[in-house]
Amino acid sequence: MTINQFKLFATCAKGLEDILASELLALGGADVKAGEGGASFKGDLALVYKANICLRTAVRVLFFLAEAPVDSDEALYEFASSIDWSNYMTPDHTLMVDSNVRDSNLTHSQFTSQKIKDAICDQFVEKVGRRPSVDKENPLVKINFHLSNNHGVISLDSSGDSLHKRGYRPKQWKAPLNEALAAGLIQLAGWNSSQTFWDPMCGSGTLPIEAATLATARAPGLTRKKFGFQGWVDFEQSLFIEIRNQIRNQVEIIPELNVIGSDLRGDSLRACKDNAGAAGVGHLIDFRKEDFENIKPILGTTGILFLNPPYGIRLDQEEGVADVYRLIASVAKARFSGWKLAVMTGYVHALNEMKMTPQKTIRLFNGAIPCKLYLFDL
Repeated sequence: MTINQFKLFATCAKGLEDILASELLALGGADVKAGEGGASFKGDLALVYKANICLRTAVRVLFFLAEAPVDSDEALYEFASSIDWSNYMTPDHTLMVDSNVRDSNLTHSQFTSQKIKDAICDQFVEKVGRRPSVDKENPLVKINFHLSNNHGVISLDSSGDSLHKRGYRPKQWKAPLNEALAAGLIQLAGWNSSQTFWDPMCGSGTLPIEAATLATARAPGLTRKKFGFQGWVDFEQSLFIEIRNQIRNQVEIIPELNVIGSDLRGDSLRACKDNAGAAGVGHLIDFRKEDFENIKPILGTTGILFLNPPYGIRLDQEEGVADVYRLIASVAKARFSGWKLAVMTGYVHALNEMKMTPQKTIRLFNGAIPCKLYLFDL
Protein backbone atom coordinates (compact mmCIF):
# COMPACT_ATOMS: atom_id res chain seq x y z
CA MET A 1 0.00 0.00 0.00
CA THR A 2 2.58 2.53 -0.99
CA ILE A 3 1.15 4.10 -4.15
CA ASN A 4 -1.30 6.96 -3.84
CA GLN A 5 -4.33 5.91 -5.88
CA PHE A 6 -6.02 2.64 -4.92
CA LYS A 7 -8.88 0.80 -6.59
CA LEU A 8 -11.89 0.90 -4.27
CA PHE A 9 -15.52 -0.19 -4.31
CA ALA A 10 -18.32 1.03 -2.04
CA THR A 11 -21.36 -1.25 -1.72
CA CYS A 12 -24.95 -0.11 -1.16
CA ALA A 13 -28.55 -1.29 -1.36
CA LYS A 14 -29.80 -1.85 -4.91
CA GLY A 15 -31.41 1.33 -6.14
CA LEU A 16 -29.06 3.72 -4.31
CA GLU A 17 -26.06 3.37 -6.67
CA ASP A 18 -26.42 6.82 -8.28
CA ILE A 19 -26.83 8.56 -4.92
CA LEU A 20 -23.70 6.77 -3.65
CA ALA A 21 -21.75 7.78 -6.79
CA SER A 22 -22.74 11.43 -6.19
CA GLU A 23 -21.52 11.17 -2.59
CA LEU A 24 -18.17 9.76 -3.75
CA LEU A 25 -17.71 12.54 -6.31
CA ALA A 26 -18.43 15.14 -3.61
CA LEU A 27 -15.72 13.53 -1.43
CA GLY A 28 -13.15 13.77 -4.22
CA GLY A 29 -13.23 10.19 -5.52
CA ALA A 30 -11.64 9.70 -8.95
CA ASP A 31 -13.00 7.54 -11.81
CA VAL A 32 -16.33 7.10 -10.01
CA LYS A 33 -18.61 4.61 -11.77
CA ALA A 34 -21.98 3.44 -10.46
CA GLY A 35 -22.55 -0.29 -10.93
CA GLU A 36 -24.92 -2.92 -9.58
CA GLY A 37 -25.00 -2.81 -5.80
CA GLY A 38 -22.39 -0.06 -5.44
CA ALA A 39 -19.86 2.21 -7.12
CA SER A 40 -16.19 1.81 -8.03
CA PHE A 41 -13.75 4.67 -7.47
CA LYS A 42 -10.10 5.49 -6.89
CA GLY A 43 -8.43 7.35 -4.05
CA ASP A 44 -5.69 7.43 -1.44
CA LEU A 45 -5.72 6.21 2.17
CA ALA A 46 -7.08 9.56 3.33
CA LEU A 47 -10.09 9.01 1.06
CA VAL A 48 -10.57 5.49 2.46
CA TYR A 49 -10.83 7.01 5.95
CA LYS A 50 -13.02 9.89 4.74
CA ALA A 51 -15.38 7.62 2.77
CA ASN A 52 -16.01 5.42 5.80
CA ILE A 53 -16.78 8.42 8.01
CA CYS A 54 -18.83 10.43 5.49
CA LEU A 55 -20.74 8.11 3.18
CA ARG A 56 -24.42 7.98 4.11
CA THR A 57 -25.68 5.34 1.69
CA ALA A 58 -22.70 2.92 1.66
CA VAL A 59 -22.73 -0.43 3.44
CA ARG A 60 -18.98 -1.01 3.22
CA VAL A 61 -15.88 0.30 1.45
CA LEU A 62 -13.70 -2.40 -0.14
CA PHE A 63 -9.99 -2.00 -0.89
CA PHE A 64 -9.19 -4.00 -4.05
CA LEU A 65 -6.25 -6.42 -3.85
CA ALA A 66 -6.49 -8.78 -6.85
CA GLU A 67 -8.81 -10.44 -9.36
CA ALA A 68 -8.55 -13.68 -11.34
CA PRO A 69 -10.63 -16.42 -13.00
CA VAL A 70 -11.68 -18.92 -10.31
CA ASP A 71 -13.42 -22.10 -11.48
CA SER A 72 -12.24 -24.65 -8.88
CA ASP A 73 -11.09 -24.93 -5.27
CA GLU A 74 -7.50 -25.41 -6.52
CA ALA A 75 -7.73 -22.21 -8.60
CA LEU A 76 -9.11 -20.35 -5.58
CA TYR A 77 -6.29 -21.56 -3.29
CA GLU A 78 -3.71 -20.59 -5.91
CA PHE A 79 -5.34 -17.16 -6.40
CA ALA A 80 -5.35 -16.43 -2.65
CA SER A 81 -1.75 -17.68 -2.36
CA SER A 82 -0.59 -15.30 -5.12
CA ILE A 83 -1.13 -12.30 -2.85
CA ASP A 84 1.73 -11.38 -0.49
CA TRP A 85 -0.28 -11.19 2.72
CA SER A 86 2.65 -9.84 4.74
CA ASN A 87 1.87 -6.47 3.09
CA TYR A 88 -1.46 -6.41 4.91
CA MET A 89 -1.08 -8.32 8.17
CA THR A 90 1.28 -10.18 10.50
CA PRO A 91 0.89 -13.55 12.26
CA ASP A 92 -0.23 -11.55 15.31
CA HIS A 93 -3.27 -10.22 13.44
CA THR A 94 -6.66 -11.91 13.66
CA LEU A 95 -8.56 -12.36 10.42
CA MET A 96 -11.95 -13.20 8.99
CA VAL A 97 -12.95 -13.96 5.39
CA ASP A 98 -16.43 -12.99 4.18
CA SER A 99 -17.48 -14.50 0.83
CA ASN A 100 -20.24 -13.70 -1.62
CA VAL A 101 -20.65 -16.39 -4.28
CA ARG A 102 -23.11 -16.57 -7.18
CA ASP A 103 -23.49 -18.07 -10.67
CA SER A 104 -20.16 -19.97 -10.43
CA ASN A 105 -18.70 -23.49 -10.21
CA LEU A 106 -18.00 -22.90 -6.52
CA THR A 107 -21.35 -22.52 -4.80
CA HIS A 108 -20.70 -22.44 -1.04
CA SER A 109 -19.51 -19.17 0.51
CA GLN A 110 -18.39 -20.89 3.72
CA PHE A 111 -16.16 -23.28 1.73
CA THR A 112 -14.56 -20.44 -0.26
CA SER A 113 -13.92 -18.45 2.93
CA GLN A 114 -12.22 -21.49 4.48
CA LYS A 115 -10.07 -22.05 1.37
CA ILE A 116 -8.82 -18.45 1.34
CA LYS A 117 -8.12 -18.59 5.08
CA ASP A 118 -6.11 -21.81 4.56
CA ALA A 119 -4.04 -20.18 1.79
CA ILE A 120 -3.24 -17.16 3.97
CA CYS A 121 -2.30 -19.23 7.02
CA ASP A 122 -0.23 -21.69 4.97
CA GLN A 123 1.70 -18.77 3.46
CA PHE A 124 2.57 -17.38 6.90
CA VAL A 125 3.57 -20.82 8.25
CA GLU A 126 5.85 -21.33 5.26
CA LYS A 127 7.46 -17.87 5.60
CA VAL A 128 7.71 -17.30 9.35
CA GLY A 129 6.59 -20.53 11.01
CA ARG A 130 3.51 -18.94 12.61
CA ARG A 131 0.00 -18.21 11.40
CA PRO A 132 -2.66 -15.61 12.20
CA SER A 133 -5.76 -16.85 14.00
CA VAL A 134 -9.40 -16.47 12.98
CA ASP A 135 -11.76 -14.15 14.86
CA LYS A 136 -15.27 -14.07 13.42
CA GLU A 137 -16.56 -11.49 15.90
CA ASN A 138 -13.90 -8.78 15.99
CA PRO A 139 -11.07 -9.43 13.50
CA LEU A 140 -8.23 -6.96 13.01
CA VAL A 141 -8.28 -7.69 9.25
CA LYS A 142 -11.49 -8.54 7.42
CA ILE A 143 -11.11 -9.94 3.90
CA ASN A 144 -13.89 -9.83 1.30
CA PHE A 145 -14.15 -12.36 -1.54
CA HIS A 146 -16.63 -11.83 -4.37
CA LEU A 147 -17.16 -14.57 -6.95
CA SER A 148 -19.53 -14.07 -9.88
CA ASN A 149 -19.53 -16.08 -13.12
CA ASN A 150 -16.22 -17.70 -12.07
CA HIS A 151 -14.54 -14.29 -11.76
CA GLY A 152 -13.03 -13.76 -8.30
CA VAL A 153 -12.12 -10.51 -6.55
CA ILE A 154 -10.29 -10.34 -3.23
CA SER A 155 -10.45 -7.09 -1.25
CA LEU A 156 -9.78 -5.80 2.23
CA ASP A 157 -12.93 -4.65 3.99
CA SER A 158 -12.00 -1.19 5.28
CA SER A 159 -15.32 -0.75 7.13
CA GLY A 160 -15.52 -3.75 9.44
CA ASP A 161 -19.11 -3.71 10.66
CA SER A 162 -21.63 -2.52 8.07
CA LEU A 163 -21.60 1.28 7.76
CA HIS A 164 -25.34 1.41 8.36
CA LYS A 165 -24.45 0.74 12.01
CA ARG A 166 -23.85 4.37 12.89
CA GLY A 167 -23.50 3.65 16.60
CA TYR A 168 -26.48 5.73 17.72
CA ARG A 169 -29.05 2.95 17.90
CA PRO A 170 -28.07 0.54 20.69
CA LYS A 171 -31.52 -1.03 20.87
CA GLN A 172 -33.17 -2.34 17.71
CA TRP A 173 -36.85 -1.45 17.41
CA LYS A 174 -39.05 -3.99 15.65
CA ALA A 175 -38.56 -4.02 11.85
CA PRO A 176 -36.19 -1.02 11.87
CA LEU A 177 -35.31 0.70 8.61
CA ASN A 178 -31.62 0.38 7.77
CA GLU A 179 -29.92 3.76 8.36
CA ALA A 180 -28.01 3.78 5.05
CA LEU A 181 -31.20 3.00 3.15
CA ALA A 182 -33.09 5.70 5.07
CA ALA A 183 -30.42 8.28 4.15
CA GLY A 184 -30.70 7.27 0.49
CA LEU A 185 -34.49 7.48 0.48
CA ILE A 186 -34.41 11.04 1.82
CA GLN A 187 -31.98 12.08 -0.91
CA LEU A 188 -34.01 10.29 -3.62
CA ALA A 189 -37.09 12.20 -2.45
CA GLY A 190 -35.25 15.49 -2.97
CA TRP A 191 -35.89 16.90 0.51
CA ASN A 192 -33.85 19.90 1.64
CA SER A 193 -33.55 21.62 5.00
CA SER A 194 -35.72 24.62 4.05
CA GLN A 195 -38.77 22.30 4.09
CA THR A 196 -40.49 20.49 6.95
CA PHE A 197 -39.66 16.80 7.23
CA TRP A 198 -42.29 14.72 9.04
CA ASP A 199 -42.35 10.99 9.68
CA PRO A 200 -45.71 10.35 11.37
CA MET A 201 -45.04 6.62 11.97
CA CYS A 202 -41.47 7.10 13.14
CA GLY A 203 -40.77 3.79 14.95
CA SER A 204 -37.20 4.06 16.28
CA GLY A 205 -36.71 7.46 14.63
CA THR A 206 -34.34 6.46 11.84
CA LEU A 207 -35.82 8.69 9.11
CA PRO A 208 -35.96 11.92 11.21
CA ILE A 209 -32.46 11.26 12.61
CA GLU A 210 -30.99 10.69 9.15
CA ALA A 211 -32.81 13.81 7.87
CA ALA A 212 -31.35 15.95 10.67
CA THR A 213 -27.81 14.63 10.18
CA LEU A 214 -28.10 15.19 6.42
CA ALA A 215 -29.38 18.77 6.86
CA THR A 216 -26.56 19.68 9.24
CA ALA A 217 -23.83 17.92 7.22
CA ARG A 218 -23.07 15.76 10.27
CA ALA A 219 -21.13 12.78 8.93
CA PRO A 220 -22.76 9.46 9.98
CA GLY A 221 -19.42 7.88 10.93
CA LEU A 222 -18.72 10.45 13.65
CA THR A 223 -20.70 8.32 16.11
CA ARG A 224 -18.89 5.08 15.18
CA LYS A 225 -16.44 3.55 17.65
CA LYS A 226 -14.41 1.51 15.15
CA PHE A 227 -13.63 0.95 11.47
CA GLY A 228 -11.98 -2.04 9.80
CA PHE A 229 -8.98 -0.05 8.52
CA GLN A 230 -7.89 0.65 12.12
CA GLY A 231 -6.54 -2.92 12.28
CA TRP A 232 -4.40 -2.62 9.14
CA VAL A 233 -0.58 -2.68 9.37
CA ASP A 234 -0.31 0.72 7.68
CA PHE A 235 -3.11 2.44 9.65
CA GLU A 236 -2.09 6.07 10.21
CA GLN A 237 -3.70 7.11 13.48
CA SER A 238 -2.61 10.75 13.25
CA LEU A 239 -4.02 11.08 9.70
CA PHE A 240 -7.31 9.48 10.79
CA ILE A 241 -7.67 11.82 13.78
CA GLU A 242 -6.86 14.85 11.61
CA ILE A 243 -9.46 13.83 9.00
CA ARG A 244 -12.11 13.06 11.63
CA ASN A 245 -11.56 16.46 13.30
CA GLN A 246 -11.84 18.25 9.94
CA ILE A 247 -15.12 16.44 9.24
CA ARG A 248 -16.42 17.23 12.73
CA ASN A 249 -15.69 20.93 12.15
CA GLN A 250 -17.85 20.88 9.01
CA VAL A 251 -21.06 20.26 10.96
CA GLU A 252 -23.45 23.14 10.25
CA ILE A 253 -25.75 24.96 12.66
CA ILE A 254 -29.26 25.38 11.23
CA PRO A 255 -31.44 27.39 13.62
CA GLU A 256 -34.71 26.93 11.71
CA LEU A 257 -34.58 23.20 11.00
CA ASN A 258 -38.06 21.64 11.16
CA VAL A 259 -37.85 17.86 11.50
CA ILE A 260 -40.73 16.02 13.17
CA GLY A 261 -41.19 12.40 14.23
CA SER A 262 -44.50 11.28 15.67
CA ASP A 263 -45.82 7.93 16.85
CA LEU A 264 -48.61 6.64 19.02
CA ARG A 265 -46.31 4.51 21.19
CA GLY A 266 -44.58 6.15 24.12
CA ASP A 267 -41.90 3.43 24.39
CA SER A 268 -41.07 4.00 20.72
CA LEU A 269 -40.67 7.74 21.29
CA ARG A 270 -38.37 7.17 24.28
CA ALA A 271 -36.14 5.06 22.01
CA CYS A 272 -36.30 7.81 19.35
CA LYS A 273 -35.13 10.48 21.78
CA ASP A 274 -32.30 8.30 23.09
CA ASN A 275 -31.15 7.47 19.55
CA ALA A 276 -31.35 11.08 18.37
CA GLY A 277 -29.36 12.22 21.41
CA ALA A 278 -26.68 9.61 20.74
CA ALA A 279 -26.54 10.79 17.09
CA GLY A 280 -25.95 14.38 18.22
CA VAL A 281 -29.24 15.70 16.77
CA GLY A 282 -31.64 15.26 19.68
CA HIS A 283 -32.09 19.04 20.02
CA LEU A 284 -33.06 19.36 16.33
CA ILE A 285 -35.99 16.92 16.17
CA ASP A 286 -39.51 17.43 17.50
CA PHE A 287 -40.66 13.98 18.64
CA ARG A 288 -44.38 13.85 19.47
CA LYS A 289 -46.79 11.26 20.82
CA GLU A 290 -49.57 11.55 18.28
CA ASP A 291 -51.98 9.26 16.49
CA PHE A 292 -51.55 9.39 12.70
CA GLU A 293 -55.30 9.99 12.29
CA ASN A 294 -54.99 13.29 14.17
CA ILE A 295 -51.92 14.87 12.56
CA LYS A 296 -52.24 18.34 10.99
CA PRO A 297 -49.56 20.66 9.60
CA ILE A 298 -49.09 24.17 10.92
CA LEU A 299 -51.02 26.54 8.66
CA GLY A 300 -48.87 27.92 5.84
CA THR A 301 -46.08 25.31 6.14
CA THR A 302 -45.04 22.93 3.36
CA GLY A 303 -42.69 20.01 3.33
CA ILE A 304 -42.62 16.26 2.93
CA LEU A 305 -44.63 13.63 4.75
CA PHE A 306 -42.36 10.57 4.75
CA LEU A 307 -43.60 7.11 5.71
CA ASN A 308 -42.29 3.56 5.84
CA PRO A 309 -45.54 1.77 6.79
CA PRO A 310 -45.99 -1.97 7.44
CA TYR A 311 -45.56 -4.16 4.35
CA GLY A 312 -47.77 -7.05 5.45
CA ILE A 313 -45.02 -9.53 4.50
CA ARG A 314 -45.46 -11.74 7.57
CA LEU A 315 -48.79 -13.49 8.13
CA ASP A 316 -49.23 -11.89 11.56
CA GLN A 317 -49.02 -8.43 9.95
CA GLU A 318 -51.45 -8.87 7.07
CA GLU A 319 -54.60 -7.98 8.91
CA GLY A 320 -55.28 -4.25 8.82
CA VAL A 321 -52.40 -3.38 6.47
CA ALA A 322 -54.76 -2.31 3.65
CA ASP A 323 -56.56 -0.02 6.13
CA VAL A 324 -53.24 1.69 6.97
CA TYR A 325 -52.65 2.64 3.32
CA ARG A 326 -56.21 3.89 2.87
CA LEU A 327 -55.81 6.02 5.99
CA ILE A 328 -52.47 7.45 4.77
CA ALA A 329 -54.10 8.56 1.50
CA SER A 330 -57.13 9.99 3.27
CA VAL A 331 -55.13 12.07 5.79
CA ALA A 332 -52.55 13.23 3.23
CA LYS A 333 -55.11 14.39 0.65
CA ALA A 334 -57.43 16.03 3.20
CA ARG A 335 -54.90 17.99 5.26
CA PHE A 336 -51.55 18.26 3.49
CA SER A 337 -52.35 20.16 0.29
CA GLY A 338 -49.17 21.63 -1.24
CA TRP A 339 -46.95 19.07 0.52
CA LYS A 340 -45.12 16.09 -0.94
CA LEU A 341 -45.81 12.55 0.23
CA ALA A 342 -43.15 9.82 0.15
CA VAL A 343 -44.13 6.21 0.88
CA MET A 344 -41.48 3.48 0.98
CA THR A 345 -43.13 0.08 0.91
CA GLY A 346 -42.89 -3.57 -0.01
CA TYR A 347 -46.70 -3.91 0.12
CA VAL A 348 -47.69 -4.84 -3.45
CA HIS A 349 -51.27 -3.50 -3.15
CA ALA A 350 -50.28 -0.07 -1.78
CA LEU A 351 -51.38 1.99 -4.79
CA ASN A 352 -54.63 0.05 -5.18
CA GLU A 353 -55.54 0.85 -1.58
CA MET A 354 -54.37 4.48 -1.69
CA LYS A 355 -56.07 5.20 -5.04
CA MET A 356 -53.39 7.79 -5.80
CA THR A 357 -51.05 8.19 -8.78
CA PRO A 358 -47.40 8.78 -7.86
CA GLN A 359 -45.46 11.51 -9.61
CA LYS A 360 -42.45 9.16 -9.47
CA THR A 361 -41.79 5.50 -8.57
CA ILE A 362 -38.32 4.23 -7.65
CA ARG A 363 -37.54 0.52 -7.27
CA LEU A 364 -35.36 -0.47 -4.29
CA PHE A 365 -34.63 -3.30 -1.92
CA ASN A 366 -35.09 -3.22 1.85
CA GLY A 367 -32.77 -6.12 2.66
CA ALA A 368 -34.10 -8.95 0.49
CA ILE A 369 -37.56 -7.39 0.13
CA PRO A 370 -38.28 -5.73 -3.24
CA CYS A 371 -39.80 -2.32 -2.50
CA LYS A 372 -40.91 0.86 -4.19
CA LEU A 373 -40.52 4.46 -3.11
CA TYR A 374 -43.64 6.31 -4.24
CA LEU A 375 -43.38 10.11 -4.49
CA PHE A 376 -46.63 12.13 -4.67
CA ASP A 377 -47.42 15.84 -5.07
CA LEU A 378 -50.42 16.63 -2.86
